Amino acid sequence: MALEELKKRQDMEEAIDLIISKTQVTEEKPSVITPDFIIDFFDKERETVVVKRPKKRVIAQEYESEISVKEKGDITNKSFSQGNIEGFIKYFNNRYERLASILQDRNNLKDSTSIETVKSTRTQDVKIIGIVNEIRKSQKGHVILDIEDPTGIISVLVSNSNFELLKVSKSIVRDEVIGVEGKMWNDLVIANEIHFPDLPISREIKRSEVPVAAALISDVHAGSTKFLEKEFLQFIRWIGGELGTKKQRQLSEKVKYIIIGGDLVDGVGIYPGQENELVIKDIHEQYKKVAEFLKLVPEHIEIIVMPGNHDATRQAEPQPAILEEFAPLFYDDPRIHMVGNPCHVNLHGVDILSYHGRSLDDIISTIPDTSYSRPIEAMLEVLKKRHLAPIYGGKVPITPEGFDYMLIEEVPDIVHFGHVHTVGVDNYRGTILVNSGTFQTQTSFQRKLNMRPDPARVPIIDLQEKSTTLMRFIH
Repeated sequence: MALEELKKRQDMEEAIDLIISKTQVTEEKPSVITPDFIIDFFDKERETVVVKRPKKRVIAQEYESEISVKEKGDITNKSFSQGNIEGFIKYFNNRYERLASILQDRNNLKDSTSIETVKSTRTQDVKIIGIVNEIRKSQKGHVILDIEDPTGIISVLVSNSNFELLKVSKSIVRDEVIGVEGKMWNDLVIANEIHFPDLPISREIKRSEVPVAAALISDVHAGSTKFLEKEFLQFIRWIGGELGTKKQRQLSEKVKYIIIGGDLVDGVGIYPGQENELVIKDIHEQYKKVAEFLKLVPEHIEIIVMPGNHDATRQAEPQPAILEEFAPLFYDDPRIHMVGNPCHVNLHGVDILSYHGRSLDDIISTIPDTSYSRPIEAMLEVLKKRHLAPIYGGKVPITPEGFDYMLIEEVPDIVHFGHVHTVGVDNYRGTILVNSGTFQTQTSFQRKLNMRPDPARVPIIDLQEKSTTLMRFIH
């Protein structure tokens, strides 16, 4: 029976060695090793866990870290929003101008004209770029879009007989910027084509020149009764080269970076009844707990930390970095880089856009065929719109900065989201898409929303090979 209990562990041989070494130096040697003894032994071990440092130099130790946070990719210490009317005007003008510029780079929209020009000249063929002001359906099943640019507003009709375009129109949301080709009919534009800013079909694929990898995690939720502490420690032990098959350990030797995409802690007062699901009710202590875990990460690994909606910073996006007063131990560790949400970071020449992903709530509730169980579909819609939170005034509060930090201007090599607690990996037009899941089992609040987490699975991206491996730390 004791052997069966040991077989449940990924590190059975190491577990046996640990039991032998510890019982040899204690005065209370058991006469028989029972299953209860094993369970009790490792419960105590987790309370005083010490992750062994690699005995040999691993691949990632051979290379200096190369981290660059893009100047316009992080709101931290750069928020100047006053929340007044002028601020909103600047915000939407900035959004329109930058996304319109991306659309105008398309061959078929280079000669687009203003809405004012279209309405005054009444030319038959029309090409316009504008913000979607309103979406409605006619009694006959046509879709009508009110499109606005700085010069005016015009209605665009998507005919119910144009089945392909009607399907495209279902993914259009308020406040996004689109391009329209069509023909004038009375005061309407009859749409023939609708264009999204989208990613380019082809481009140069950037890779690291050295064999290093990044572990992408999010939604740790330390402090929650649902936090998977054992599994999180297994992840850290694997990073330290203690667990896994030979191939898995070889991969761990390449890990140079860990990116944590928000919700490090469960926080306090985030959802109704949360206090009943907290084992640590002080947010300062929650961060202290996470800091203790991160101390166990091998010293050659750099850690990039951004906030989510459970973390100690403002709720409105873009979010500055987690406040130092709540997490001083993070700021004391030179390996930890505190950044805002979203954040554009370059690692060894590879551009990574990391965003907690709260806007997926709006996308999933608005666009058909998107769901929490399949986060990649929702992430694809965000990329096609080239905006992390296209819907203004939805479930995600957005601060109207003069510069729209949520806009995806430069094409990233890797896009990393979290928030929805399910894992997804894909490649779209050369960009790797990752939703990194969670280390928390289902909460009562998630049960009401029918959200089913996919916990303790970690995507590891080889930055040189541009390949992704999913590591699993739960049985």
